[in-house]
Amino acid sequence: MAETKPGQQSQLKPERVQQKLRPERIGERLKSERVQSPLKAERIQHMLGELPGWEAAEDNSALVRTYLFPTIRAAVAFVALTAEIGEANGYVPDIALRHLEVTLRVATIAEAGLTELDFDVARVFDQSA
Repeated sequence: MAETKPGQQSQLKPERVQQKLRPERIGERLKSERVQSPLKAERIQHMLGELPGWEAAEDNSALVRTYLFPTIRAAVAFVALTAEIGEANGYVPDIALRHLEVTLRVATIAEAGLTELDFDVARVFDQSA
C-alpha cells in the first residue's frame, strides 16, 4: 500500500474543507462517463507514473493510497470531503481511517478492472487532500 511519508503530511485544515474543493467543480466527466473499458496492465503502470503515492492492487482491480494527516480532525475532515465528493458524483471509494491515516481504495465496481475514470477520481481526491 502506498503511504505518504511523514514529511509529506497533508496540510488540510478542517475549517477550510468546504473551500478546498467543492463537488460541483469536479467536472462533467465523472458524471457522464460511467461505463468504460478496463485498462491494460501496461497502461495502468504508465498512468500510475502520473499519480505519485498511488498503487494498483495486486490484481489491478483498484487504486490504493494512504494519506497521513497532522491531526485526527484533519483526517476526519478529509474523510467527510471524500464522502461528499463521491456521493455528489455517484462514485463511492472504500475509506479506512486509522489514527492519522486515511486509506482510499478507488475502483469502478461495474467494470472488471481499472478504468480512466478511476484515475480521474484519484486525481480529484489528491486535490482535496
